[in-house]
Amino acid sequence: MIKKIKFLLTIFIVSIAFVSCNKDDSDFVVGQESLTIEDISNVKLVNTDGDLISTSSLKTNWEKQMKDEGFLVELNTFEIIETYDDQNNKLYFLKTTSKDGTIETGAFLSAQHDNVYKVGQKQCTCEGCPNGCHLEVNGSDCTCSGCPDDTGKKCTKTESIIIETEP
Repeated sequence: MIKKIKFLLTIFIVSIAFVSCNKDDSDFVVGQESLTIEDISNVKLVNTDGDLISTSSLKTNWEKQMKDEGFLVELNTFEIIETYDDQNNKLYFLKTTSKDGTIETGAFLSAQHDNVYKVGQKQCTCEGCPNGCHLEVNGSDCTCSGCPDDTGKKCTKTESIIIETEP
C-alpha cells in the first residue's frame, strides 16, 4: 500500500512539473505563420498613436502604404521573428507575406507597458520570387535572401529609415 501511494505521489509530482514546464506564458508564438496576428500574439498591439491594432486594421494600413510605394499587394500571413541586438536584448519583428508569396514586409515591435507592444513603422520590404527573397532579421537589421538562379527573377529590398526627433 505504501509503495502504491509513493508511486501515485511520484506520478502526481511529475505531472505537475511537466504541465508547469509546458505552460505558454510568452508574449508571442515565434516562428509560426498564421492568417491572424491574434493567433501568434498574447499581447495587445498598438500603433504609433497608441490605438489598438487588429489583423484587419494592420493589413489595410500596410496595403495602403505599399500601394503608395508602388506595390499592389494583398497581405496574407503573419509571423513573429525573435532576434537579439548587440547588447543581447531580445527584439521582436512582425513580418507579413503577400498572398502570392512574392512580397514580405514588416516592422519591429517595442514593449510599452503591461502586456502592450507598439508596432513600429513598416521598415523593410523584400520583393522577388515566391521561393526565395525572404525577409530575414538579424538584430536591428533586415536583409533579403536571394532568388534561386533558375527563376530568372531578382530580389529587391526596400528599407525605410525612421528618424525620431524630440519636439
